[in-house]
Amino acid sequence: MKKRNLKKQALCMALCLSMALMSGCTGGGAAASGTNSPQKAAAENRFVFAGPNNITQWDPLNENKTNAYMLSKLTYNTLVNPYGENNSIQPELATEWSVSGDGLEWTFKLREGVKFHNGEEFNADSVVATLKRMIDNPTLVQAAFWPSLEGVEAKDTYTAVIRLKEPWGALLNQLIDTPMLPPKALEEKGDALFEFNESNKPIGTGPWIADKWTPGQDAEFVRNEDYWDWGDDKSNVDRIIYRPVIEDTTRVSGIQTGDLDMIDAVPVEQADMLSSVKGVKVEKILGSAIVHLGFRCTDGRIFEDLNARQAVNHALNRELLVQSIAGGGAASDWPSPEGVLGYDKENAKVPEYNVAMAKDLLSKTAYAGEEISFIAPTGVFARNKEVAQAVLAMLSEAGFKVNLEIMENAAFQERRAAGNYDLYIQRYPFPAGDPDSVITQRWLNDAHKSGYVNDEMNTKILEQKQESDPVKREQLLKEVFAIEWAEAAPHLALYQQVTTLAYREGITGLRLRIDNVFDYSRISKSAN
Repeated sequence: MKKRNLKKQALCMALCLSMALMSGCTGGGAAASGTNSPQKAAAENRFVFAGPNNITQWDPLNENKTNAYMLSKLTYNTLVNPYGENNSIQPELATEWSVSGDGLEWTFKLREGVKFHNGEEFNADSVVATLKRMIDNPTLVQAAFWPSLEGVEAKDTYTAVIRLKEPWGALLNQLIDTPMLPPKALEEKGDALFEFNESNKPIGTGPWIADKWTPGQDAEFVRNEDYWDWGDDKSNVDRIIYRPVIEDTTRVSGIQTGDLDMIDAVPVEQADMLSSVKGVKVEKILGSAIVHLGFRCTDGRIFEDLNARQAVNHALNRELLVQSIAGGGAASDWPSPEGVLGYDKENAKVPEYNVAMAKDLLSKTAYAGEEISFIAPTGVFARNKEVAQAVLAMLSEAGFKVNLEIMENAAFQERRAAGNYDLYIQRYPFPAGDPDSVITQRWLNDAHKSGYVNDEMNTKILEQKQESDPVKREQLLKEVFAIEWAEAAPHLALYQQVTTLAYREGITGLRLRIDNVFDYSRISKSAN
């Protein structure tokens, strides 16, 4: 098992998987895609991967979960993707783009000859229909990521113009996760387009066609033989199956027996055992997700006081959390990890673990032993219960009286949304390595009701949003993070999370984004 440098992990992962059993990577099954014939189905080359999350709906603009992004990459394409050199943004359905001098108009030239699975031509009408849907339906989950969107128009058949309310430096990053929709089908069916049943299935331009789904069970996709961008990377897999397997032990058993080809969220305590299983490879991948504490900093609560927040900061033994509790990762030395825009290597430093200092800082506050309400969700990151309990013990040693409540994620989200907490623990990734959505929603807009306000930081957040020059924008982000790190609010980064993946030998072609979104669209599987 190896930790990957964040900047190079996508390339390293692809190379690692491509080297696995290369001598056996041949053509796979010869069955025609999508056939339900029992004889042909038996010859299909199938790739079955399992994760711990159920699929609850199929509207790609109304989701913000990692597994939903993964499945979206099978069926849909976006205007751009993050697979350029050093994780840079490169063309996908767009071929080139330009921005006006005032930063308010982005013009995209679009790829010709691309068709949706229903036969519709991809063109500027698709871009208009997709983005206009978020303007017209602001309650869509993805609409919240487009606060600067003013309008969109088709300049001609293969040219789309996106208009903004103010300049937005992170627009291309947001387009990475904005799948293009079929305009005619969308106009005809509306939201019903995203129902998945015998007579209606998701429609994209992607390399895999949605075929079958039973709620709570498998979702199946067949290879799109007419996909516009196979090139030399055409998958030899005929059918991809996503299987939601909630129980960790069941996923582990499936990869051992060969019933599953790949599993996500390998339990920390099972990773070493799986490494010794013949035919199974295990990868421990350091991504951009940060496990952090969130403070409630209003209503006269103790964490309004910087000294109290810094007492927490120095009470935490981050290295111990990573090495002995969480099962791996990297202690946070900055609010974002290396590889995310705004990381400042020169000034990054892991806060000193010093209980005496923590006690001294706490003594300078008005804290008189009141109970601290500390909430934690279940099933969100590896060993979350054990990590939360370790944090509790560290804070108690520093003099805090803490009441830890571990609850189902839905209940946790409700409590946090109501601001009914003093302290919480959670994780978040930085999508495609850009922090804009995180710092805008969680810090500037205070989505989690911290009550913390820092006018200087908020001004710089707005400035970086409107800065089109990447060098100037990165400097502004460094300044935002420097303020947040010094203030330890509204969040306090603990450690960079590790994701553990297990797969059978002979699996190649997996692409991995900086935010640990797995892209299975180019997957291949050697014959057994």
